[in-house]
Amino acid sequence: EQEAQIRGLYEASIASGHELLLEIIPPKDLPGAHPDVLYRAIKRLYNLGIYPAWWKIEAQSAEQWQALDALINERDPYCRGVVLLGLNAPASELAEGFAQAAASRTCRGFAVGRTIFHEPSRAWFQGEIDDDALVAQVRQRFSQLIEAWRSARHGR
Repeated sequence: EQEAQIRGLYEASIASGHELLLEIIPPKDLPGAHPDVLYRAIKRLYNLGIYPAWWKIEAQSAEQWQALDALINERDPYCRGVVLLGLNAPASELAEGFAQAAASRTCRGFAVGRTIFHEPSRAWFQGEIDDDALVAQVRQRFSQLIEAWRSARHGR
């Protein structure tokens, strides 16, 4: 059923001229889940003829990135790339994920909104901080992640 829904979405994106970003989040609690579950999910979607412009996935090990790079290069050399999702992970965990992805040819960046704004927004909504503090905290978190990304990419 999910595959049919994804196919419909993919076909609609082609018909409308939009690029599809497909986020894959494998369940964490699968009994006997293997580290290659994400690789197998992406391969399955390629086997079904689904070629999103972008993939959005959680951090992988350096070895898993090598396998994903090879798969994407083999199956869809026109893929725009992969962005890392954060799942509200702490910045330190994301920085480690950035380091693991540093050698990847397909990982192009990150989309980790909750890590950036979740806690400051919660505090703002509860009246614990004012507008200026919200902006400052969000800016600081985003800047920290940008620096972690640049450090990982430039080997600092």
